[in-house]
Amino acid sequence: MVLTNLEQEELWLQGWDALDDFIERYPGGYLLLPDYKEVSLGEAQEWIQIAAYESNKTVFATEYYKGKSSILINKVPA
Repeated sequence: MVLTNLEQEELWLQGWDALDDFIERYPGGYLLLPDYKEVSLGEAQEWIQIAAYESNKTVFATEYYKGKSSILINKVPA
């Protein structure tokens, strides 16, 4: 399903807010993309934005990675 620009931007902002919440709950861990690539906060935010413009929402999970509770970011169809 293709979303309107407004719906895509809402997904993007919701994704950023959810990421911020996870970072507050799990500080000091890694940010991971679905292929377990380690990324910076800026890269994670960019990935979330691109996912939203592809009409996907982002979902988050915690994973134990390299000895730390880390945040795994994935996308699913909106």
